[in-house]
Formats: sequence, structure tokens, C-alpha cells
Amino acid sequence: MARITKKQRPKSDEIPSKSFLARARLKLLQQTRVVAALVVVLLLGWAMQLVWQQVSPAIIHRDRYLLTADRITTTPLPEWITADVRTEVVHNSALDRRLSVLDDAFVNVVRDAFVLHPWVKSVDRIIKSYPPKVHVELTFRRPVAVVELGGPQGVELIPVDPLGVQLPAADVPEIRKRYLPRIGGIIGRPPVGQQWTDPRVAGAAALADKLSDEWESLHLVDILPSARPEIQDDHRYFVFDLITSGGTRIVWGAAQNADLPGEDSFQAKLGRLRKCANERGPLDSVRGPAVVDVRKELAITPRTVKKTPTPRTVKKGSAPSEIVK
Repeated sequence: MARITKKQRPKSDEIPSKSFLARARLKLLQQTRVVAALVVVLLLGWAMQLVWQQVSPAIIHRDRYLLTADRITTTPLPEWITADVRTEVVHNSALDRRLSVLDDAFVNVVRDAFVLHPWVKSVDRIIKSYPPKVHVELTFRRPVAVVELGGPQGVELIPVDPLGVQLPAADVPEIRKRYLPRIGGIIGRPPVGQQWTDPRVAGAAALADKLSDEWESLHLVDILPSARPEIQDDHRYFVFDLITSGGTRIVWGAAQNADLPGEDSFQAKLGRLRKCANERGPLDSVRGPAVVDVRKELAITPRTVKKTPTPRTVKKGSAPSEIVK
């Protein structure tokens, strides 16, 4: 029998200890148990999902989970809207007792129902709770001008927001519409809640919005866009005139959203218009200037004074058409 010499014996650190092997087996066993547990959980989840798909239609549409009209609340309406937006949305979208708070599509259905209303600019937040209830935070559109349209029934005043979106005319009190800036020279109209395709409406509405704080004090009444666009290099744009209650025409120029190189700022033009009103008096009478150009420098054209015509008399014995001075 061969002897193991001292040199042939393995070093003590090359022989796995019993404690090391025991720890390795224990770790492997723990990992196996974790994997098995995860598999069981996944299988249970999959099975529960299958069961839920089978029974959920009967459960989620039980009365206790259905949203009723009286449990839908919204941001308070601003003073310029007389319509009941919440009631109209519920009616048009049939939300009453149709939607379950357990439905995965609950939030999307509510958002889509409100965002389609012409007075709603955006749906900012939806908060649902149980018992079934939902609160919808909204930003509403604001009328800043009216488009003056002629029709079989006479002149119509169609309210628009700062982007030129047509708003429901019947929802804005007539007295309010009569005091809003009037946009003239427009034909055709989009569906309610849609933006006017004519860029002149958006430009005029944006100008009316920016002038809203000065509109009454400057005695402004109308915004008249040009019939045809101006062309400068690669830019194609419309220009706008403002008409005062005294008949003064203010040549304003391009709207601010035209991004026209060399066009003076809104504040520069407004400053010139204020200067004219301060120096010449209010622009609400026929004594005011005929034209005020604020595009580059303040240029004022006085109103032409018409001479009083010489009275004319009819010669005795002549026919009525024979008139002499």
C-alpha cells in the first residue's frame, strides 16, 4: 500500500469543508423554493385572471358599481356660460348608469365624453372613488369676440375663443355678444366646437384677446381683416384694421401670430394708439381722426370737413326737375 508523503498531501484550504458544502446546499434549496413559489404565484394569477374574465361582466355591472348622473361633478362653470355642460355631456354620452368604476376604461370614457363638448378646452384631471363617484376638473373656452355673419334671419353674432374656435351662440347671453369685439368680412363657418379654417378669424380673435383690457377705454368696436393676404418674401399674411365707435379707422397691420420680420411689437402699436387718444381725445365721435396708422410711426389723417351745401330753390312754374341755385 503506497504511502502518502507529506509533499503529496493536499493543502487544507483545497479540501471543501463540511460547513461550506452545507451552506451551498441550503442556498440552492432556498433558491429552488423561491422559484417554485414564483411559479405558483404566476399560475394562481393566470388562473384568477381567467376566472375574472368569466365572471367580471356579471360583477362590474352590478348596481353598486354603476356611476349615476347625480354622482358626476365638475369644475364650476364660469359666468359667461349659461348652458349646463355636465348635464349635456351625460345626456349626449349616455353616462348615466352605463359606466362601472371597476371598468378599466372608466377614466378614458369619462375624458372622451367631456373633451368632445364645445365649451371644454381641456380635461385636466379625473378623480374617481367608491361608492361610484367621479369629479372632473375642466378648463373652459372663453369667448373673446364674435364673427358677424349675414343670413336669412339677419345678422348673426357667432362667439369665438382666442384660437378662433366657434362656440355655441345660444349659450352666450345676447347682451354679452353685443359688447364683444366684432370680426367682419368673414364668410362660411365651421361646426360648433371646431376652429375656423380661415386664418383671419384666428388672427382677429387673438388680437381681440390681447386688446381685451383696452377695448372699451379706446372705444373699439370692429376688427376688419384684409380680403386678400399680403406677401413679403416667403411670408403670406393678413393685415387688420380696428374701427372705433366714432368711425375712426386704425391701421394695425399684421397680427402677432404672423411672425413677420420687421413688424413692430404689440406693445409698441398699443403705445402709439394710446398716445393718439391722449393727444386727440376719445375716439368715440366724428370729431376724431379719420385714420390712425400705428404700424411703424404714429400717422394721423384728420377727418375731412364737408362743406355745407348751398340751399337750392325751385323756380316758379317749372317742373320739379328744373332746379336752379
